[in-house]
Amino acid sequence: MNMTGVSKCTMSTCAYNKGDGCHTPGVTIGPHAECNTYVHASRRGGFPEVKAGVGACTASSCKFNSKLECKAPKVDIAVDDKHADCQTFEKVSASGTMNPGEYPEI
Repeated sequence: MNMTGVSKCTMSTCAYNKGDGCHTPGVTIGPHAECNTYVHASRRGGFPEVKAGVGACTASSCKFNSKLECKAPKVDIAVDDKHADCQTFEKVSASGTMNPGEYPEI
């Protein structure tokens, strides 16, 4: 199984960002579609040769979320009200239709 790649991240204040790219092996997307891997720091981290992927997604209301995995073709992360958000997030339809294999919240 391949992780969904982070194609672009414009959070220039994040320690893992260089040239609008995320350079940590995996990011976690939180329940409100925020990037929980975001680290505000002037010191740079990560690995220049690494392109990030979505390691886990806990945004259960996103149509791309299936069993805590992101099924989007790619993910973009950008600033939203001073924090990093997944711009690829799309809310599950009003009918409540879930993705195949997805479990309802308990």
